[in-house]
Amino acid sequence: MRRIARVALCAAIVAVVACGVAFAAAFVAGCGESGGLFHGKNPEDYVKPTIAVMKFENRAPAMFNWNIGDGMREILVDRLMATGRYHVIERQELDSVLSELRFQQTPDSRPQGKVPRGRIKNCQYLIKGTVTDFGLVSMNRGSGTFFNWNLFGSSNKAVMGIILYVVDVESGEIIASENIEEAVGAGDLSASANYDKVAFGGSTFNETPLGRATAKVVDRAIKRITVAIAGRPWEPQIALVAADGGVVLNGGKNHNVKSNAEFEVFEIGQSILDPQTGDPIGQSPGRQIGRVIVHDVFDRYATATLVVGRASDLKAGQSCRAASARPYNAAEGK
Repeated sequence: MRRIARVALCAAIVAVVACGVAFAAAFVAGCGESGGLFHGKNPEDYVKPTIAVMKFENRAPAMFNWNIGDGMREILVDRLMATGRYHVIERQELDSVLSELRFQQTPDSRPQGKVPRGRIKNCQYLIKGTVTDFGLVSMNRGSGTFFNWNLFGSSNKAVMGIILYVVDVESGEIIASENIEEAVGAGDLSASANYDKVAFGGSTFNETPLGRATAKVVDRAIKRITVAIAGRPWEPQIALVAADGGVVLNGGKNHNVKSNAEFEVFEIGQSILDPQTGDPIGQSPGRQIGRVIVHDVFDRYATATLVVGRASDLKAGQSCRAASARPYNAAEGK
């Protein structure tokens, strides 16, 4: 009987460890697909908003000297950049950047390689949030504990929760928010998890129940952010109009623009404002003013020739759409 019990115990341990290894492999594979969220979608097919991620406020109990607010910001920045769907701006060290720019304008700095001023990117959206829950919860006692647990402690759970905000910089308005909470069973990993020896956000942390709960929360946060601000399909715009009527578009091989592709050009529509609040609520469709055909494609831009319309009507910033089969009538402007 004792031998049978030992065999059964060993089999149970092997099964639990194997389960943990399998999950870790799946977690790593998911991270490899730009966060496991956008597999099969080309990031270049969408407009990339410029964002800054702020430090998260932490209202959860402090654990092991972890700076959870900064840690959440760093994890979210890393995962957002991995999607390829965003331009992420570093605002935390902006004072250092400005100080270096000012120094480069002094006589003490050599003239070669000076960075011109006025080139820092403007941010369209701020991503911020609050950590509301973070820890190990014993379901039996109904109280939180931040220590080790037993191999077979299936009643324990790792809990992570945040409130996420997406803020429009132009208006200062919160355009999206969500309360995100995830829980993961904490009894399916091998004996004692020594969190005091683990760095928050590191590879070892990712294999723990708290790391897995955090990963689930971050995945949901990225999905919410993407739905709110990064779902608009990319369309080329006119970047430059040459004196001879030649046109440069702001996309090339990076956006899969092809030679001989034809695009219809539209005037920039007028902004529509709410008369009560002054908030922008839309944009009127611009009038079609011409058609161009691409002849040379480069890495990040393409050159085109105006085949219908007047060069004097073209301006940088005007939108282009894939040409329809119907011929453009210049006299009717449609």
